[in-house]
Amino acid sequence: MDQEKCIALKRDLEAQAEPQVVPLDRFFDGNDDEGSIGCNLVPHPGIPLFRDTLLGLLQRSDVTAVYALISELDPGDDSWPFTDTVLVAGTIQPEALTEAIAALQSDYVTAADPDEIGEFGIQPPVVQAVTAWWD
Repeated sequence: MDQEKCIALKRDLEAQAEPQVVPLDRFFDGNDDEGSIGCNLVPHPGIPLFRDTLLGLLQRSDVTAVYALISELDPGDDSWPFTDTVLVAGTIQPEALTEAIAALQSDYVTAADPDEIGEFGIQPPVVQAVTAWWD
C-alpha cells in the first residue's frame, strides 16, 4: 500500500461532507488493501481483479463514471478507506452490471435512487446510476 497516497486520500475525503465519494481510479491508486472492498469474501478475489473489473466498466458505452462510496474513512493507520458500495453512473441496467461484475461476487445490485445520487455532490451531477454492494 502506498502510504502517501493513502494519507492524501484520507485527507481529501475528510474535507468532504458525508456521504464521501471518490472516483474509482483514485480509490484504487496505490491501494492493495483487501480490507478496502469485498472484505467478507472468502477467498477474496484480490484487489487487482476488483480494480480491473470495475475500472473496465469505463470501456462500456453505457457507463460514464464509477465511484466508491466510502463507508469508513479511516479503519486504521495501515488501512485504506473502506467501501461496501460502488456507484456506476450511466444507462447501464442492473442486470448488465450484475453480469459484468459476476467475478466480484457482489451481494446486491440495484438502480440507484435519484434523490440519493444528488446527495453525493458528484460533479458533474450524475442523473442515472446503478449501485453494487458487498456485505
